[in-house]
Amino acid sequence: MLFIKDVSREDERAFKQLYDYTHQKTFQYLYRLTGNRELAEDLLIETYTEIWKSAGKFQGRSKVHTWIIGIARNLAMNEFRKNNIKEFELDEEMPCLPNQFACSSACERSTILEKALDLLPRKHREVLDCVFLQEMGYEDISHIMGIPVSTVKTRVFYAKEKLRTVFGSMGIKKDDLL
Repeated sequence: MLFIKDVSREDERAFKQLYDYTHQKTFQYLYRLTGNRELAEDLLIETYTEIWKSAGKFQGRSKVHTWIIGIARNLAMNEFRKNNIKEFELDEEMPCLPNQFACSSACERSTILEKALDLLPRKHREVLDCVFLQEMGYEDISHIMGIPVSTVKTRVFYAKEKLRTVFGSMGIKKDDLL
């Protein structure tokens, strides 16, 4: 992305272009990570404030969007530590009836996927978000999360397994979302 060099020179137009190009995916990532719209909005503002201040530090070792998600993640993790927000685990008993989430449109399928992802533990939700919604490669995810690529692969594997369990508890079969 060409905008980052101009942003580092305090070009407000380039910053607006960078924001317009990346803010939706960044917000989706933060919202899925935090599960709280207001917190995600606050973190989004902090993320782009940090980008404005530190654009000159971008070294090009990753894609710009990967760098942005890394900043967003660091700010979110700091918020979790500051407010002592703990990880939650998937309950064995799901509060929904089989076929409650039967769907017919792509919009409904997307909503179901979001609801299912929200029921996953944060580390699984985050890695699936990065892979499928942010369309990042394992190496980029490894860089952002500060874990080996092999750990990313393992988390993706277990996250998919948990997601299958969630879908099963929702009464959704594999073919229902295709």
